[in-house]
Amino acid sequence: GLGLNIKKVMGSALAKQLRSPQEGSCVGWVAQRIMAMGKGDDSTDAVSLISAPEKSVIVELGPGAGYSLRQILSSLKPSRVYAIEISDAFRNALTSDKEFAASIESGLLSMHANDAKCLNFIPSNSVDVIFGFNVIYFLDPLDEYLKEMKRILKPGGTVNFGVKDVAKTFDNTIYINTDWTACLDQMKSVGLVEVEQSETRLEGPSEYIPLVGKKPK
Repeated sequence: GLGLNIKKVMGSALAKQLRSPQEGSCVGWVAQRIMAMGKGDDSTDAVSLISAPEKSVIVELGPGAGYSLRQILSSLKPSRVYAIEISDAFRNALTSDKEFAASIESGLLSMHANDAKCLNFIPSNSVDVIFGFNVIYFLDPLDEYLKEMKRILKPGGTVNFGVKDVAKTFDNTIYINTDWTACLDQMKSVGLVEVEQSETRLEGPSEYIPLVGKKPK
């Protein structure tokens, strides 16, 4: 599966890092993200909360191992999905997955290495849903990313983040945004509306909190 692909791509350095991620190294950051991902039941649950019209245009920030991306493609029936993945390791593993490769071939899915603060290949007012699970922590400065999200969203389009309280215990030079109230305040300050922290979902290592907002109609 995908895990094996990632190990092949990154080689033994990543295998070591997965056992004991060193902070500060790029591989360490990838390894930390993999460890934070769990088995994907959390991110796929978060996708199930999204209400999107059929044939919608969806952006996923940091699809990582691809659990939620698979769910987005199968359950939301989008017309177009942009996957924004800055990590070469994850991107290579995703593009070599048969199902994703077929979606890329058909034009349904595209994979981008861009930093999400500049998505100039996505037209303004064109996106129905932005989804980012275990991602908001790394967006620094957050307001720059949020302004770009607001630009690409259609009026009435939604931003859907999933966050975990355990991130508060990680290296705060990497996990920058872990104060959820501050994140919500930033979402409001760029002009998103109906911004809220929803009820905690699931339990144990899968437990997460949805942070949501909407571009005004």
